[in-house]
Amino acid sequence: MNEFKVSKGIADEYGASVSEAGINFCFASSCCTTVFLCLYGKDHKLIKKIDMLPYKDVGDTYSVCISGMAPEDVFYTYEVDGRVTEDRYEKNALRLRKWGESRRSGKINLSAIYTDDFDWGDDRPLNIPYEEVIAYELHVRGYTRHSSLKTVHRGTYLGLTEKTDHFREISVNQLILMPAYDFDEIDENKRTEFLKEGDDPERINYWGFKAAAYFMPKPEFSYSDDFVNEFKTMVKSMHAAGIEVIMRFYFPDSVNRNLIIPCLKHWVIRYHIDGFFLMGEDIPMDLIATEPVLCNSKIYYRAFNKETIFGKKYENVNRCLAKADDSFMNIARRFLKSDEDMLAAFTEANRYNPSDIRRINYITSYEGFTLNDLVSYDYKHNEANGEGNRDGTDYNYSWNCGYEGMSRKKSVRELRLKQMKNALMMLFLSRGVPVMLEGDEFMNTRGGNNNPYCQDNEISWVKRRSNREAEEFFDFVKRLSKLRREHPILHMSHEPGLIDSLSCGYPDLSYHSENAWYPRFSNHVRNVGVMYCGLYEKKKDGESDDFFYAGYNMHWEDHKYALPKLPEGLCWSLELSSDRGAYDDYKDQLLTVNDSIVIHQRSIILLRSSKAKAGKKTSERKTEKSVRR
Repeated sequence: MNEFKVSKGIADEYGASVSEAGINFCFASSCCTTVFLCLYGKDHKLIKKIDMLPYKDVGDTYSVCISGMAPEDVFYTYEVDGRVTEDRYEKNALRLRKWGESRRSGKINLSAIYTDDFDWGDDRPLNIPYEEVIAYELHVRGYTRHSSLKTVHRGTYLGLTEKTDHFREISVNQLILMPAYDFDEIDENKRTEFLKEGDDPERINYWGFKAAAYFMPKPEFSYSDDFVNEFKTMVKSMHAAGIEVIMRFYFPDSVNRNLIIPCLKHWVIRYHIDGFFLMGEDIPMDLIATEPVLCNSKIYYRAFNKETIFGKKYENVNRCLAKADDSFMNIARRFLKSDEDMLAAFTEANRYNPSDIRRINYITSYEGFTLNDLVSYDYKHNEANGEGNRDGTDYNYSWNCGYEGMSRKKSVRELRLKQMKNALMMLFLSRGVPVMLEGDEFMNTRGGNNNPYCQDNEISWVKRRSNREAEEFFDFVKRLSKLRREHPILHMSHEPGLIDSLSCGYPDLSYHSENAWYPRFSNHVRNVGVMYCGLYEKKKDGESDDFFYAGYNMHWEDHKYALPKLPEGLCWSLELSSDRGAYDDYKDQLLTVNDSIVIHQRSIILLRSSKAKAGKKTSERKTEKSVRR
């Protein structure tokens, strides 16, 4: 290695960065006696220890510049008061271990120098409008780890790129990644009362919601050693397929809040990330929402202070903010299982989507039951976690449809299939961004475990089922997501006003009951009709959208609905139903204003306006008769 020179650096960017002057190292530490920069060569042997105390810069920062060394030839660590300290701002590293291998193995984690040598071409963040987003949440490792997904590069960023055709098949255009930054997946098991003699005191933290090295992708999720460029390849591939990449970031209280904004900017600038799902307390949302670099990035968080963000007339204000909490999930789950006095709350959640701060909706998430488990278990079954089933929430708002766990009984299986379809119809026919959980389209199950944070196995891995029910459900998901994607009236860019603002004879959205235009919201009512007026939105061809009528019946009894009248020349036709085969008699037939339709117990139907056929007296056909299967 050529001789290199050491000089005073600049404390403007923490970590190691490359400039024309050389490699700049900036480290922050308070109340320390000694600080050394330890440089290693390609053979991973120590070259030199540089005392950084003489290079103290402003405040508690130390910065040196190394010239005469090629970035790819050097690795580094810090030694503070005699202890090796990893750089929390490291942006690259030498990959020395495999997933699940303890960092106590004696191998020193060597940081590497980050360089921008990736060919992005004309790639940029996609900036898909919120109203057009259909999101999908997944774990990078667990999503492609199981053999049923038939992935070549299993459990890796590269493996994820193999699934772009699948995402497009179900109309997904946004991925939400669980922690994919460099967290240590090994935890010390502190709940010793559940440990048996001889048990390993270390356990896998599969999810990774903990303090981490936030500035680089997790190396163990990479198929190759070049995890930086493999992650970028994944992002570029997703963008080429029209799919955004959103990253979950958890910042516990132990993490300095000054780190957050530089971290987010780093991922947007260097990795072209489309946005972030932020987690943690005391996140500086007003600063994040007014940071110019982030002004077009989607930001999801559980709460925002509108006054501090919008009320002070900042020059740059992010208009891509969205509230993400469990409120829609809890309301929809309780309505799904027929709880009393939930109709008014559901209809409000169904239309809620303010124009200033948007809404993220989900019925299942990484934490809690999968969709299949939601209709198969009344109680959590977390025994495999080794914590006496004490972990995980006790409030799942689930219903097992009459039998706890997997069942072979036909009536139970058919009811569960219908309930899963009901849940997704609630999600996709609501305003706001719908988010599906990984594997829900495959009827994936975790065996009732609602907190598999430590399960790196078939409990957490996505498994694709291939039986008749699973194939039917997968086809249903494709049809439902395609409908939402193709019809803007089902994903309006603003919250409906419930008034006839166009003077067209119809409000943008209206509610109905057994009698058209006369909704009932009493506490005992569990059924409602919702009509979407297509005149308020234009399709891609410039024509007005269709009318839609969603009939929800979460009651355990059938209800007959009188249908609202459509403009002249239009009639209702059946588009989609959650009740398999129950409405076959309505297929390819038209319903007029004089018609009624029976919506079966615990079912949802979706009607769509169609042109009336000349010479057909559809109003004379009797459609009141219930058609049971």
